Amino acid sequence: MTRPHRPGAPQPPEPGAAETMAWCHEVLDASPDGVVLVDEETITFVNPRLVELSGRPREELVGRPLEDLVPESLRARHEELRHAYRRSPRTRGMGEGLPLRLRRADGSWLPVEVALAPLTVSGRPMTLATVRDVSARQAGDAERARLAQLLDLVPDSVVVVDLGSATIQHVNRAASALLGYPEDELVGMETARLLPTGHEEPDREPGASHPPLLTDGRRLHSVRLQARDGGVVDCEVHATMVDGPSGEPLLVNVVRDIGERLSLERRLRESEESLRTAFEQAPVGIAITRMAPSGAGTVVRANEALTTMLGYPAHGLEGTDPGDLRPVEDADGPEAMHRQVFTGELHGRTVTRRYLRPDGSSVWADVRATPMDVQADGDVLYLVHLVDVTRRFDAEVSARKQAQVTQCVADVASAALERRPEAVVIERIAVGAREVLEADTAAVLLSEGEGPRRRWGASVGALAEPLRAALEAGGDEVVAALAPPTAVAFDAPPPGSPESLTRAVGPMVLAPFGRVGSPPSGVVVACRAPGAVPFSDEDVERLARLATQTQVALHLGRARADQQRLALLEERQRIARELHDTVIQDVIGVGMQISSEIDAEVDTRRQERDLEWVARLEEATRNLRRAVFELRGSTRRASTHSDVTDLLAEASRMLAHFPSVTFSGPVDRLPPTVADDLVAVLREALANVARHAGATRTAVTVEVADGILTLTVEDDGVGVAGRPRIGYGLGYIEQRARRHGGDLTLGPGPAAGTRLVWTCPVHEEDAGH
Repeated sequence: MTRPHRPGAPQPPEPGAAETMAWCHEVLDASPDGVVLVDEETITFVNPRLVELSGRPREELVGRPLEDLVPESLRARHEELRHAYRRSPRTRGMGEGLPLRLRRADGSWLPVEVALAPLTVSGRPMTLATVRDVSARQAGDAERARLAQLLDLVPDSVVVVDLGSATIQHVNRAASALLGYPEDELVGMETARLLPTGHEEPDREPGASHPPLLTDGRRLHSVRLQARDGGVVDCEVHATMVDGPSGEPLLVNVVRDIGERLSLERRLRESEESLRTAFEQAPVGIAITRMAPSGAGTVVRANEALTTMLGYPAHGLEGTDPGDLRPVEDADGPEAMHRQVFTGELHGRTVTRRYLRPDGSSVWADVRATPMDVQADGDVLYLVHLVDVTRRFDAEVSARKQAQVTQCVADVASAALERRPEAVVIERIAVGAREVLEADTAAVLLSEGEGPRRRWGASVGALAEPLRAALEAGGDEVVAALAPPTAVAFDAPPPGSPESLTRAVGPMVLAPFGRVGSPPSGVVVACRAPGAVPFSDEDVERLARLATQTQVALHLGRARADQQRLALLEERQRIARELHDTVIQDVIGVGMQISSEIDAEVDTRRQERDLEWVARLEEATRNLRRAVFELRGSTRRASTHSDVTDLLAEASRMLAHFPSVTFSGPVDRLPPTVADDLVAVLREALANVARHAGATRTAVTVEVADGILTLTVEDDGVGVAGRPRIGYGLGYIEQRARRHGGDLTLGPGPAAGTRLVWTCPVHEEDAGH
């Protein structure tokens, strides 16, 4: 074998042929790359490294075609290249040819690079091929390519800088777009070229010069970079130190363009300044409040218009609880008060609220609240607008009160002309006085002849009983104090009033009703609870007008009724007496007798038949009463008062005592269907008392309040537990409650006996028909 000789290299001694061959084998076996010697197309020699790369023993390789080391899919192409090389042999360096693959014994393959050199051995041309495994290098190249691809997907710019040379080693596509340089131009560029000319870095002292993108130790900092076109880019940089492939220090800079953000922040500052100016100089009241989920709140800020409107000094509202600005009587409780002041329940709509000034006066405002932000602790910030509408509200209230007075007078006149019972008419006067004056209680006290005594005409409201007690327990001085010659208001009950009245009643207003000796006459009284707002002069004037005009309407109704009564008195009395004392009472008696025997029946069919007969008798009774009133020349139905009273008189025969009865509210204004069911239920309840209770006292209460009719029947008998069994008629009573949306409750009385409570809703649109 002939070895090539490098000029200047030491010349080995001239050995014999055997020694030369051994020396060549030793050199080739020590090569870190695989070596194969090919004679035309046959392998004549391989070194241990090639044996390792191919996974085949040397004996299996020597003498085999070279194509055995090439994957089958590439053998045809490789054979063409080998023939071409033999026609024009030359020395070819590593990696100059096409990418090649070495086939292993297990069928797998390795990516390799091959260097070729032509040789002449013993006069025969041969080719020496050096094979190098490049799988690790290709894997590294692929990993770097994937990394570069991933960096290109990052929306922020990435610039990798060699700290030793202060040069850029790698950039992603976003960095190239940010700075305007091609990627290959940025790689190798010194970072000092990115320092803006005539600009200072935000984090540097004025006049200091320092190359950018070399700052470590602060994970986030600001920097200005000069782009290729000369523009300056404001950036935010996140820098991290890493070790390079050779251990060199590299700084990975993640660069983000914050120019738009800085511009936005500048505009926001300008906008905030404008909003602050508009907030402070706004002509309407504006506040920012902080409200907790529990309902507790705080005024964070209030403008000058709001503090002036509410009577506070500058910044005097800040830190206060919004609930303290509302009068206590305008809220049900602390939580409800907070919910109605400066809260989310107002957002999206405008409501009118009353607020209290430090001097005790009040102001009305239209309020609109809009949520601004939800804090980390769950509190909500609200922007609240308040517009002073006190004058408008006072005018509206005055007009509404005058309209209420007019409507009350019209209702009283209508009831009087329709010949409604005088008790009903008087009650309407009390209801009207309470509504017009927004009082807790109103009552009408009527004169008894020429003396100073007063009798109870009508009362509505929670304070009716203290008034009644004062009238019954007080002497002539108290009665005289409650009958002034002109309308007058008191901040508390008049001097000399009983202690019970002083404790229970606060501000009062009284107005004379009619003239003494010309009945009906007396006084109209309205009162509020202790500590409430006193009545105003306008309230006194309204009550005086109400008392005067309703008394005139009542007298007019009486005069008209007297004229009709004089013409029909004799005939009406005869017919009414005959029907009431004979026919109607007999029918009622028969109905109650059948009703009392229903529970004793064990046959369900007979019970149903008896109930049907009772219903027919009730209908016959209503028809007879309707005929009586038609003969009297009236178009109205019998009053509920008289229906109940007649029923109690008839029931007293079975009970062996006369039940007591109490009426409250507009009982005679019940819809006909409700009134009929009331009488039917009362009849069945009294029959149950007569059959089961063994009572010596029965009390009946009929009350209409807040749209609910309540019938209560109490006895002092054996009670529910002492009865042999519950009557069949209870289902009948409950059925009549259910069809109106009402309810039935049966249980022990307050002391003993049984208490039955039957309730039924009364729709206002049906009342009075």
